[in-house]
Amino acid sequence: MDLSILSGPIIGAIIGYGTNWIAIKMLFRPLKPIKIGGFTLPFTPGIIPRRQEKLAVAIGQMVGNHLFTTQDIQDMLLCEEIENELVQNILGILSAENTLKNFCLQKIGQEEYEEKRENLKIWICEKIKKGLIEAGIGEIIAIEGGNVIREKVNGSMLKMFVTDGLINSIVEPLGSQVENYLQEHGSEKIMPVVENQILELEEKSLKDLVEDLGFGNEILESKIREIYRNFILNEVSQFLQRLDVAKTVENKIKQMNVLDLEKLILQVMQKELNSIVNLGALIGLVLGSLNVIL
Repeated sequence: MDLSILSGPIIGAIIGYGTNWIAIKMLFRPLKPIKIGGFTLPFTPGIIPRRQEKLAVAIGQMVGNHLFTTQDIQDMLLCEEIENELVQNILGILSAENTLKNFCLQKIGQEEYEEKRENLKIWICEKIKKGLIEAGIGEIIAIEGGNVIREKVNGSMLKMFVTDGLINSIVEPLGSQVENYLQEHGSEKIMPVVENQILELEEKSLKDLVEDLGFGNEILESKIREIYRNFILNEVSQFLQRLDVAKTVENKIKQMNVLDLEKLILQVMQKELNSIVNLGALIGLVLGSLNVIL
């Protein structure tokens, strides 16, 4: 057999294979520009290292604007499977016999719980005191006290002496004193009442608390679903719009080491790139064979 006949196809295959192999390697190599004096060799660095920033922008826009949009995340969170799982988990927690105090202690430590409990107690006391003052408790006492005195003296001889002016001179200072007393000593009088109410609330089970609020299972489930959907549609959507997925992906790719980026691309496209190299060999073999035949 004349070896010269085989040399053409073999050389063509080697050239095709080598050319494609080099082309693929040039996607990633060299990692840095090669300089000879002040001259930078063409095609250095490789295409991926040289265009990493533009590649990051393009991938970020593709992911953020087309592959992983706010609407996609919203639809995923609102899918029936996830919604049902979350609702059932919440219903399971709320129907448990676990007390409110134990539930809170499982989520936060004893020290933080005591701190928040004390802050809540003070907050409730201040709200009650402020509410009584804003409602005009002193004025109410003065008015109602005056009415009681008038009823008591009405139809008796005392009515001749107990005039409206006299009644007002007694009850109006009394109303002012009540408000002053509430300002100065209201907290110490209200605090024990609030403390007892909190103690009672702490020892109630989550199940009892839900029942006290008048929620049956159907109503409770409906409310949980409504709250969840509103939360996803409003709060989460606004958060995701501020998150800017495209920019996040872009920054991550820009910060990646080129070798890590190469490894990632090869993990995804190794088979396809090998096929391109083999295809180069096949095309070289075919062209070499045609050259011999023709």
